[in-house]
Amino acid sequence: MKDVIDIIKTRRSVRDYKEDPVSDDDIKFLIDCARYSPSGMNMQPWSFLVIQNKEMIHKLSENGKKAMIPLAEQMVNDPNKAPGFISFLKMGTNLFYNASSLVIILGNKKSVTADWDCAMAAQNMMLAAHSRGIGSCWIGLVMPALMDEKILKELGAPPGYKAVAPLIFGYPRSETTMPKRTEPEVKWLR
Repeated sequence: MKDVIDIIKTRRSVRDYKEDPVSDDDIKFLIDCARYSPSGMNMQPWSFLVIQNKEMIHKLSENGKKAMIPLAEQMVNDPNKAPGFISFLKMGTNLFYNASSLVIILGNKKSVTADWDCAMAAQNMMLAAHSRGIGSCWIGLVMPALMDEKILKELGAPPGYKAVAPLIFGYPRSETTMPKRTEPEVKWLR
């Protein structure tokens, strides 16, 4: 297993996957790593929805694009971004980049800290995946579709939960390069 700092600094969002499926044991391992994330008052307000059915993933991708297009059209005021983004959504792109596994981390609506707790669980999963040579990516573009209670129910989400982190997992087809990193603004109060 790689050094944790190396894992943190070398993990990348993968958007090109091989056909090989991620094993159930590996997905269980990633979920086990997620459950060790911190959570407010140790409520552990998460539930995990694992989707490995290609037809279901494709259908959710199409629903995600349809739900996102009206939001993208509101961005038309930015001529540099909106047209390309709308074209991306309208062409045959799969929002999940043909990954073999989609794991949606759901947060209990009764927990005030569910969004943050599930985000930390997602980070644990993505780092653990990278440590095993499994690629990952958080797919935020599908969130407008996942806000639809009907879609969540169709996917089998338990009542009282909302989608927080849609993550894809698979084996990278090639190495992902390091994007430019900028220095953060840091203010010290002493």
